[in-house]
Amino acid sequence: MKFHYEASLFVLKVGLGLLGSFCSLKGAIKDLDPPMPYLFHLDAAYSFAHIPRIQGGLNPSNYSTDENKLTLSGWMTTMSHFELGLLFEFNQTDRLPFNLESGGFYGKKNFFDDWSGDKFGLDAGVLVQFVPTNRLRDPITPYNDLANFTLFGEIYKNFLFQGDAITITPVIGADLGIANRGYPWLNPFIGGRLSRDPFLIDLSFLGSFGFGNRRTIDVSQFRGYAFTAYRSIDIELVMSYAIVEEGSLSVGYFNRLFARAFPQGRQGFFVQLDLPIPIL
Repeated sequence: MKFHYEASLFVLKVGLGLLGSFCSLKGAIKDLDPPMPYLFHLDAAYSFAHIPRIQGGLNPSNYSTDENKLTLSGWMTTMSHFELGLLFEFNQTDRLPFNLESGGFYGKKNFFDDWSGDKFGLDAGVLVQFVPTNRLRDPITPYNDLANFTLFGEIYKNFLFQGDAITITPVIGADLGIANRGYPWLNPFIGGRLSRDPFLIDLSFLGSFGFGNRRTIDVSQFRGYAFTAYRSIDIELVMSYAIVEEGSLSVGYFNRLFARAFPQGRQGFFVQLDLPIPIL
């Protein structure tokens, strides 16, 4: 597996500079429980993945690569459970050096909370991400075009067992998005969370469905997935440990179970830490 020394050194320096603060993009905007208000979070995530091929790929048909991704974000929740955050992704593949893959912002609102007496929990929000033109040359970049707009939401329910010591939380949700050109996409997901302080295990199945009309990927002329009928199903397993109030250290594994007109067999791991900083 190829791993450029410069990218490794950069990741290490950023990780040490943030005290190893790793937190995935998914974790940042899809947290099931409303976090403490006015607690600023510095998050980052490093992930490594191997992609053996692009399903439906042409010119060449045997394109494979490793990717090294770093996600940095900062976010905060208000007393009304409105969350606002900024996030940036950096990536390195065989086709492109380690540089910015996307940058954007999101807003999320907790509308219902079963911990507060509602029958279920409901979170929803909007995510806006901008992608540099050069990153759209690589089919590893999972975006439709330069500007990508997503509405996301999830419904969940917490069930308590063994004197409230164990919590099991099933969740179902979806992301619906469209870019500045091309067709929309739908990313449904279903999963569950098992927690017993200070440990947590999260298992998820994640789908990606583009509504374009192309079923092949011209690797040499790739310019994003805006017109592609891509499909994928991933499985993700995350194990977390609470280290400070509202913070956690996590490791995870992911594997792509199915792909069409998309990177196939994507498999790897990530390391996460969420670092909360009180500001009020």
